[in-house]
Amino acid sequence: MRRARGWAVLVLAAALPACSGGEPAARPAPPSASASPSPVRPPSPTPSPSPAVTPAVTSGRLPCPPAYAPPDPARPVLTAELSVDGRAVVGTSRVVFTPDLPTGELVFRLWAAAPRPRAAGSRIDVTRVVVNGVTRTPRRPSPTLLRIPLAGRTPAGTAVTVELDWRLRLPVGANDRLGARGSTAWFGSGLPLLAWVRGAGWATDPETAQFAEAATSEVMELRSLSVTRAPGLAVLATGEQVSDDGRTAVFRARAVRDVLVATGAFRTSRAAGPAGKEVLVGVSRGLRDDPAAVARELARAMRVHSARFGVFPYERLVAAVVPDLRGGVEFPGAILLGDGQAIGDPTGSHEVAHEWWYGLVGANQARSPWLDEAFATYAEGLDRGTAAAYARRPVPAHGRNRVGAPMSYWEGRSAYSRSVYTQGAAMLLAARAAAGAAAFDDALRCHVRRNAHRVTVPADVEVSLRHLPAAVEVLRRYGAL
Repeated sequence: MRRARGWAVLVLAAALPACSGGEPAARPAPPSASASPSPVRPPSPTPSPSPAVTPAVTSGRLPCPPAYAPPDPARPVLTAELSVDGRAVVGTSRVVFTPDLPTGELVFRLWAAAPRPRAAGSRIDVTRVVVNGVTRTPRRPSPTLLRIPLAGRTPAGTAVTVELDWRLRLPVGANDRLGARGSTAWFGSGLPLLAWVRGAGWATDPETAQFAEAATSEVMELRSLSVTRAPGLAVLATGEQVSDDGRTAVFRARAVRDVLVATGAFRTSRAAGPAGKEVLVGVSRGLRDDPAAVARELARAMRVHSARFGVFPYERLVAAVVPDLRGGVEFPGAILLGDGQAIGDPTGSHEVAHEWWYGLVGANQARSPWLDEAFATYAEGLDRGTAAAYARRPVPAHGRNRVGAPMSYWEGRSAYSRSVYTQGAAMLLAARAAAGAAAFDDALRCHVRRNAHRVTVPADVEVSLRHLPAAVEVLRRYGAL
């Protein structure tokens, strides 16, 4: 999940030896086509998991997979073409979607219309929808929710192809995942995002005004992302770059949950991350950061987190340092950073940790924000040597022992960051101390492998820690389980 940076909190992982984690073998079978559709559960601090994907909590240590569970071979496939001209982005998205449960509609989230960017002038309009070759009329019951009716009920396992034309107006001065300033434009979660969760159905949780805390989606294959921009500007985007003729750059990625695009007159630098993975950093014109120093810091954090959690899960790591942003926002294989947030500040380490906690091991960010924010802050704290400070940071009464509360609870409350980020990190550190560092670290490595490329729920963590009852008790005491 994305993390606001109005206060100094720290997170990432200390370098410990870890087993290799590459491409895995077995993963749980998807729900059968005969399964009845599951409406999205109402938000709760600890939503019950789908029995199709979450093993029952009994006792004893689960076998540790030898590598990351592979992405679903029937995952959605996205092809997108877009052009950027100042604040205006015009695009076409084509998604091939194969549901694992029957459904009578398609649901996309339009996060460019969330409260924070909307207040700064952001707007997204979907101008054409075609499903299996037939034009459909969508409904938009809320600014961030697009519902597209299907012609009857689509059985599980039946592919649906949908094309959407859309127009995006970027905000100016927004401390968020979307924005424009001068020749620089950036938009994460800017494309319409398919909101399906395997074994559960559509994620229609309410939007939030908190800093970038909302998006939920399964991994997809980004088959092609084509970005056209003005001559002389660079493009930084999710995935590996396939081509760039100076006007149009093309990217692709094997398995990502979301997409980031940034265009501008960037000063760029590269560094070598672990296992030969490249780090590419672009700093917007007029900002102070040295791109080479930022790239080195992010590569260092990648090495630390890879040692603790497993191999870096994406083709490369791209980071755009942009105006107006105060803090950082994570996307699979890509990061947005504000000026001065990577050097001498824990934000860079935190955002790199999210490549495992949110990118690889997903969660419903609206219902269980701690599943990525607490883990990223825990990892950052170990990496930066500041973990002990978490337990000393005061938490208001309305946040104490409510680590597992959903975003709907935190709306309008000021203690979200302290209660979920900092208190969540303190909780995980206490659980590690209770269980023993080596056993806890090993359990988390196995948890990452077991749940790679999934949307997890709190019960998945409990299952992975069930052989460490002292750790589970700590999580229950803090309200995470």
